[in-house]
Amino acid sequence: MERWRNVKNEKIKLIMQKRGFTFEDLAWLSGVPYSTLTKIGSGATENPGFAAMERIAKVLDCSLDEFTDREPMVPYDYADYVYRFKKLPDNMKEYIKYTIDSEYDQMIHSASSEKIKIKCFEFTNIVGGLAQYDSRIERDIMVSSNEISRACTFCVYLSTHVLFPKFPEGSLLGFRYDDDYDPKNGEIWIIMRGGFLFMGRVYKRNRDIYVKALNGTIDHWHINSHTQYKRIGRLVGVLREGEVDMPEDVR
Repeated sequence: MERWRNVKNEKIKLIMQKRGFTFEDLAWLSGVPYSTLTKIGSGATENPGFAAMERIAKVLDCSLDEFTDREPMVPYDYADYVYRFKKLPDNMKEYIKYTIDSEYDQMIHSASSEKIKIKCFEFTNIVGGLAQYDSRIERDIMVSSNEISRACTFCVYLSTHVLFPKFPEGSLLGFRYDDDYDPKNGEIWIIMRGGFLFMGRVYKRNRDIYVKALNGTIDHWHINSHTQYKRIGRLVGVLREGEVDMPEDVR
């Protein structure tokens, strides 16, 4: 029988503790006998069978290397987040995947020597966290050509800190006009009602769709009805972030 050597019983018990497992739970879920598990956990069995350890690792959702002094292929912290992610409801998973995709695209495709022209809006009158649509200043600006900018139909320059800490003052946010697109949980949209714009994160409750303020200062907006609300655009990504001074190509 193949053995799994140099198992550290303290590491097994630590992972069990963080997962909230007892030896009884582990025995029931893994099929490994309780007596075998307690011997492994006490250190009495230093080199347990590989098959048993593989089943234990599967239940604890971790790498076999995490039971030894070897550097795991997937660090425990990441495995722990994966475990927690799997426990979340589907709408939260959608939000997290959307955020990861957006941040990854921004990181990979933010730099380019090529430039493209895109329409940029700045809103100068902010009332209670809402931007007055008629206060907009419209410009054509040049931005780096990348996957984010090519997917945009317009961008918004943040001349205030109203969306801090999510987006610092000076950020340039890229949006896509998608009026017929069904908003997904976690996406950030600009919504217009009564001449004012509200930027927030979409979440769904049964058949209802709401937009929640990014800074928590504005009541949720219910956006099921197209007769009362207009979806202006969906955030594609950040074209530039955190410049306090007005960028030269936006002046």
